[in-house]
Amino acid sequence: MTTKLANILHCYAMGMGIKDISSAFELSRNTVRRYVRLFQESGVPIEQLLCMPASRIQEMFGGGGERERTPSQRQIELEALLPEYSARLKRKGVTVKSLFEEYSREHPDGFRHASFGIYIQRYRLVSRAVGHVEHYAGDHMYIDFCR
Repeated sequence: MTTKLANILHCYAMGMGIKDISSAFELSRNTVRRYVRLFQESGVPIEQLLCMPASRIQEMFGGGGERERTPSQRQIELEALLPEYSARLKRKGVTVKSLFEEYSREHPDGFRHASFGIYIQRYRLVSRAVGHVEHYAGDHMYIDFCR
Protein backbone atom coordinates (compact mmCIF):
# COMPACT_ATOMS: atom_id res chain seq x y z
CA MET A 1 0.00 0.00 0.00
CA THR A 2 1.41 3.38 -0.94
CA THR A 3 0.64 6.53 0.94
CA LYS A 4 0.22 10.09 -0.21
CA LEU A 5 3.69 10.83 1.13
CA ALA A 6 5.20 7.96 -0.85
CA ASN A 7 3.41 9.19 -3.98
CA ILE A 8 4.81 12.69 -3.45
CA LEU A 9 8.34 11.35 -3.14
CA HIS A 10 7.84 9.03 -6.11
CA CYS A 11 6.74 11.98 -8.26
CA TYR A 12 9.84 13.89 -7.17
CA ALA A 13 12.09 10.92 -7.99
CA MET A 14 10.50 10.70 -11.45
CA GLY A 15 11.53 14.30 -12.15
CA MET A 16 8.36 16.23 -11.36
CA GLY A 17 8.95 19.75 -10.04
CA ILE A 18 8.08 20.90 -6.53
CA LYS A 19 5.56 23.45 -7.79
CA ASP A 20 3.78 20.81 -9.89
CA ILE A 21 3.75 18.34 -7.00
CA SER A 22 2.34 20.93 -4.61
CA SER A 23 -0.50 21.81 -6.97
CA ALA A 24 -1.23 18.15 -7.80
CA PHE A 25 -1.44 17.09 -4.14
CA GLU A 26 -2.86 20.40 -2.89
CA LEU A 27 0.00 21.02 -0.46
CA SER A 28 2.14 24.06 0.13
CA ARG A 29 5.47 24.15 -1.67
CA ASN A 30 7.29 24.43 1.65
CA THR A 31 5.71 21.17 2.83
CA VAL A 32 6.78 19.40 -0.36
CA ARG A 33 10.29 20.87 0.00
CA ARG A 34 10.47 19.59 3.58
CA TYR A 35 9.46 16.06 2.49
CA VAL A 36 11.98 16.14 -0.37
CA ARG A 37 14.75 17.37 1.93
CA LEU A 38 14.01 14.61 4.46
CA PHE A 39 13.95 12.06 1.62
CA GLN A 40 17.33 13.21 0.34
CA GLU A 41 18.84 13.20 3.84
CA SER A 42 17.55 9.70 4.57
CA GLY A 43 19.44 8.13 1.66
CA VAL A 44 16.73 5.51 1.18
CA PRO A 45 16.20 4.54 -2.49
CA ILE A 46 12.72 5.22 -3.84
CA GLU A 47 12.13 1.51 -4.64
CA GLN A 48 12.76 0.57 -1.03
CA LEU A 49 10.59 3.45 0.16
CA LEU A 50 7.64 2.29 -1.93
CA CYS A 51 7.87 -1.20 -0.37
CA MET A 52 7.78 0.13 3.20
CA PRO A 53 4.58 -0.01 5.22
CA ALA A 54 2.65 3.24 5.55
CA SER A 55 3.31 3.49 9.28
CA ARG A 56 7.09 3.34 8.73
CA ILE A 57 6.94 6.04 6.03
CA GLN A 58 4.84 8.26 8.27
CA GLU A 59 7.29 7.72 11.11
CA MET A 60 10.27 8.63 8.90
CA PHE A 61 8.82 11.70 7.22
CA GLY A 62 5.70 12.69 9.10
CA GLY A 63 7.37 13.50 12.39
CA GLY A 64 5.46 10.97 14.49
CA GLY A 65 2.04 11.74 15.90
CA GLU A 66 -0.09 14.82 16.10
CA ARG A 67 0.88 17.83 18.12
CA GLU A 68 -1.14 18.37 21.23
CA ARG A 69 -2.17 21.91 22.03
CA THR A 70 -3.08 23.14 25.45
CA PRO A 71 -5.01 26.40 25.60
CA SER A 72 -3.41 29.33 27.37
CA GLN A 73 -4.94 30.88 30.48
CA ARG A 74 -6.12 33.97 28.60
CA GLN A 75 -7.80 31.76 25.97
CA ILE A 76 -9.64 29.85 28.69
CA GLU A 77 -10.78 33.15 30.24
CA LEU A 78 -12.02 34.49 26.89
CA GLU A 79 -13.84 31.27 26.02
CA ALA A 80 -15.69 31.49 29.34
CA LEU A 81 -16.92 34.97 28.38
CA LEU A 82 -17.97 34.12 24.81
CA PRO A 83 -21.53 32.91 25.56
CA GLU A 84 -22.32 36.19 27.32
CA TYR A 85 -20.71 38.30 24.60
CA SER A 86 -22.55 36.39 21.88
CA ALA A 87 -25.88 36.96 23.61
CA ARG A 88 -25.12 40.65 24.06
CA LEU A 89 -24.27 41.04 20.36
CA LYS A 90 -27.91 40.31 19.55
CA ARG A 91 -28.97 43.49 21.30
CA LYS A 92 -29.41 46.73 19.44
CA GLY A 93 -26.34 49.00 19.47
CA VAL A 94 -23.86 46.40 20.76
CA THR A 95 -20.86 45.88 18.50
CA VAL A 96 -17.76 43.74 18.59
CA LYS A 97 -15.75 46.93 19.05
CA SER A 98 -17.70 47.94 22.15
CA LEU A 99 -17.35 44.43 23.58
CA PHE A 100 -13.62 44.47 22.88
CA GLU A 101 -13.21 47.80 24.64
CA GLU A 102 -14.94 46.37 27.71
CA TYR A 103 -12.85 43.18 27.49
CA SER A 104 -9.57 45.10 27.18
CA ARG A 105 -10.44 47.20 30.25
CA GLU A 106 -11.08 44.09 32.33
CA HIS A 107 -8.23 42.03 30.81
CA PRO A 108 -5.36 44.37 29.83
CA ASP A 109 -3.08 41.43 29.02
CA GLY A 110 -5.76 39.66 26.95
CA PHE A 111 -6.15 39.23 23.21
CA ARG A 112 -6.00 42.12 20.77
CA HIS A 113 -8.95 43.27 18.66
CA ALA A 114 -8.37 41.04 15.62
CA SER A 115 -7.99 37.83 17.64
CA PHE A 116 -10.91 38.80 19.85
CA GLY A 117 -13.13 39.23 16.78
CA ILE A 118 -12.03 35.90 15.36
CA TYR A 119 -12.86 34.06 18.59
CA ILE A 120 -16.31 35.66 18.74
CA GLN A 121 -16.98 34.89 15.08
CA ARG A 122 -15.94 31.24 15.50
CA TYR A 123 -18.06 30.85 18.61
CA ARG A 124 -21.14 32.31 16.93
CA LEU A 125 -20.72 30.07 13.87
CA VAL A 126 -20.31 26.93 15.95
CA SER A 127 -23.07 27.64 18.44
CA ARG A 128 -25.68 28.69 15.88
CA ALA A 129 -28.05 25.78 15.34
CA VAL A 130 -29.65 25.50 11.93
CA GLY A 131 -32.36 22.99 11.20
CA HIS A 132 -33.38 21.96 7.73
CA VAL A 133 -36.92 20.76 7.20
CA GLU A 134 -37.35 18.87 3.99
CA HIS A 135 -40.74 19.25 2.37
CA TYR A 136 -42.27 18.01 -0.83
CA ALA A 137 -44.28 20.12 -3.24
CA GLY A 138 -48.03 19.73 -2.73
CA ASP A 139 -47.59 17.75 0.49
CA HIS A 140 -49.02 20.50 2.76
CA MET A 141 -51.13 23.52 2.01
CA TYR A 142 -50.96 26.70 4.07
CA ILE A 143 -53.80 29.20 3.89
CA ASP A 144 -53.52 32.73 5.17
CA PHE A 145 -56.95 34.06 6.15
CA CYS A 146 -56.83 37.84 6.25
CA ARG A 147 -59.44 40.58 6.14
